[in-house]
Amino acid sequence: MVAPINYIQDVQTPFQAAAGGLQLGSGIVNMQAEQQAQALKLQQEQQAMEQQRMLGDRIQSVMTNPNPTAQDYAHLSMLMPKDQAESTRKAWDMLSADKQQTRLSRAGQVLAAFNSGANDIAQGLLAEEAAALRNSGDEQGAKAAETYAKIAEINPAMARTNIGLLLSQIPGGDKVIEGVTKLGAERRAEEKAPFELSKAESEAKIKKAEARFAPEKFGAELGLTRAQIDQARAAASASRASAAKSGAEASRATAEARQITAGVIPADKRPEAEGKFRKEYSDQTKGYQEVKSAYGRVLAASNPKTDEEKAIADVATIFGYMKMLDPGSVVREGEYATAANTAAVPDQIKNLYNRVIDKQRLTDSQRKTFKKQAEKLYNSASTQEKTVRDGLGRIAKGYGLSPENIFYESTETAPTAPAEPNAPPAQPRAAGRGAVSPAATRSRNVAVDY
Repeated sequence: MVAPINYIQDVQTPFQAAAGGLQLGSGIVNMQAEQQAQALKLQQEQQAMEQQRMLGDRIQSVMTNPNPTAQDYAHLSMLMPKDQAESTRKAWDMLSADKQQTRLSRAGQVLAAFNSGANDIAQGLLAEEAAALRNSGDEQGAKAAETYAKIAEINPAMARTNIGLLLSQIPGGDKVIEGVTKLGAERRAEEKAPFELSKAESEAKIKKAEARFAPEKFGAELGLTRAQIDQARAAASASRASAAKSGAEASRATAEARQITAGVIPADKRPEAEGKFRKEYSDQTKGYQEVKSAYGRVLAASNPKTDEEKAIADVATIFGYMKMLDPGSVVREGEYATAANTAAVPDQIKNLYNRVIDKQRLTDSQRKTFKKQAEKLYNSASTQEKTVRDGLGRIAKGYGLSPENIFYESTETAPTAPAEPNAPPAQPRAAGRGAVSPAATRSRNVAVDY
């Protein structure tokens, strides 16, 4: 028998159904809210990662820039945590106007030293700042300066970036950065000028040598026949062609040039011809030889130990440096430098030399700076020597002559500093590794205290 329908069974009322629907809807809403929260969290994490990436790229860009501008540091500051800039500004506002000016000046000196590549000088300035702050009772500031100095020892680029960032976050700091940037731009322009001048001078000397040793003129001096002069002209043309080619093509051109040059100058005339080339080389590299000799003096005086050695070495160092700047100067070591006897030497170098003669000593940082600048000056001169050597060698080969009989050495090598006691001898270094002008030293006045 079929049971009757029980209308009293548990059947949801409309209110219960509605409540269940609300609960279901609420669960869906909660789930959607959680999904949105997770999406927002993921978005924030991605934004934070992108922020970190941008910050890293910006830091790397500033660190690798040889002369960052105030705008570069300002853009970097915008990516840094806001509380850092606010904290820096609050600490700055607590300083007196005099202290603020002093801090700006010292930070500018440190930044200028870093931009000039004088990391040892920058470290010295930071150490001096730490000592000054400690003496004034600012232990926290002293420790901060010491931290910067330690960073500078490990990573100078990062230390420079920190100093620039600090300046960008305080009033007046952007003006200091602009001044340092302008100084750096002027220094690089002045450094580039000698490169261009040296290149132009070298090319002019080679053109002069080509005219001096033109087949018609040189052949007549040696008493060559018309046929030999014509052959010499063809040989010179072949030599220039081989020099302009590269790889296997150059090898073939060189071989052809050798065939043409064979017998251009008779054996009995070759010593005379090579002697003329040797004199030309000597005349054109006279300035280089004087610079090389002066650089050797600087290196010989680069490691003084006792106070007596330092007194002698300081005079020798600056004297040698002045001779590198002005090889034609007539000043004698130990006498005062004047405008008359050192015309091409900057006044600040002459003034420092005269003070050293009056028993004032150089600092260790100044000695290192002079040695570094002397090396760059030597490299600049050696670049020009190599250009002259290569050009004369090419012309000589065009006549079938041996460069080994023309040049004093197969290649120039730079002087080396005397070996330290019980230290292995230094290996000779090949010449010609870049250049810098006297302007590089002149641009460091604020850091070196010339």
